[in-house]
Amino acid sequence: MDNEPVLRERVQAAIQNGTLPAKRPDRSWVGAGIGFRCALCTQPIRRHDREVQTQFERDDSVPGLDTFHLHLRCFTVWELERRGPPG
Repeated sequence: MDNEPVLRERVQAAIQNGTLPAKRPDRSWVGAGIGFRCALCTQPIRRHDREVQTQFERDDSVPGLDTFHLHLRCFTVWELERRGPPG
């Protein structure tokens, strides 16, 4: 999805409702898409797309990792929005 204002709105809504975390990922890496749906735009991440996979460690009461798959563009918008306005 190339409509940045719509992506920004989706990021804000996802952070507010808890679908995406507002904190920095504990781990992330980029590679070719493997078919998962993007956690932000919900479109499939195809082989020729660049995918960012992020992982977040859960708290001690629920051990494990939460993993999110995002298009590179969606990840970039999420990164900018979760940090908030500069200043």
